[in-house]
Amino acid sequence: MKINLPYTLRLLMPIIGWGLLCGAFSYVLILTIAPLSQESARQAFIFTSPIYFFVLAFLSLLRYGGTGFLSGEDIPLINKNVTEKGINHNLSIEEIKRTFNSLIFLCKTTLVNVIASSLSVMVLAVSTAWITQASWIDILVIILGGIIAMFFFSSFATFFCQMMMFNILKDCRRIFIEREEEVDIIELSGIGSKFYFLFLFPFFTVLIVLLCIFPAKFNVIVLSSAGLLMTFIINRVLFIYISNSFKEIESFTKELIKGERAVFATGSLDKEFVNLADSMSKASENIYYSKKESEESKKEMEKRVKELEKFFDLTVNREIKMVELKKEIKNLKDEKDIQEDDA
Repeated sequence: MKINLPYTLRLLMPIIGWGLLCGAFSYVLILTIAPLSQESARQAFIFTSPIYFFVLAFLSLLRYGGTGFLSGEDIPLINKNVTEKGINHNLSIEEIKRTFNSLIFLCKTTLVNVIASSLSVMVLAVSTAWITQASWIDILVIILGGIIAMFFFSSFATFFCQMMMFNILKDCRRIFIEREEEVDIIELSGIGSKFYFLFLFPFFTVLIVLLCIFPAKFNVIVLSSAGLLMTFIINRVLFIYISNSFKEIESFTKELIKGERAVFATGSLDKEFVNLADSMSKASENIYYSKKESEESKKEMEKRVKELEKFFDLTVNREIKMVELKKEIKNLKDEKDIQEDDA
């Protein structure tokens, strides 16, 4: 028997699973690296940290399952109007707009909620370690382990949420276009923000390695920092290269709107962008020539209309005048016959 879960809960289940996996990774990392010389601190961390993880997961299930005051207004609205098949097309346009805004709000707040939840667990774990008289090294390792888990957790949650909502948001925008409805402009983050994730992934990977060989030698730290800097530069160059291709597409669409002949050429060496450029150029050519043929047909039609008007003047109007002239002649003839009869 298939269980119909609310849409937001279905969306959240993989995120919770990933969050628990990140928590387990951080948990093992801290136990492996931190001295935790105080037995009380070690026992407290071993037993309390899993409790913090599962309490957080339970509260998340309550919130995104649409239960109670934790859910707010957006989550029940989404669960009411959206299923795994998509948004209900029979809704009024205002209801679809409200659902669309709630979906975007949920996407935008996922990162904030995940960071806030992760920080809560981290603060509880650090507080527990401090109360049980853990050393400052233990507390530092707990903080670093928590930051690593928080980054991988928040990254997955953000991208997974956007990926899962992609088709539904696309469907909503299609409905707006088909019904010729305008949507309020919503401030969105640019693709440039994702560049920093590309850099932070190797950064945290190196941080994990350095923690595992703690205390690290000075030359290892210097070489690792140099490697990270080189990674940052390479990622930045890669991002600029990719963003230039998107800017070319944006520039092309602006030329296309003007109605003039527009040719889309790209400087990219990637086959996806080159194929896209070829397809867009062909589409542009078809649009241009179709418009040109339409204009020529319009001119030809106007010419035919003028010819018909002239034909009308030469034939129909002439016939009308002939009929009127015949009537006049008949009237004159009738008047003449009357005058002869009177005489």
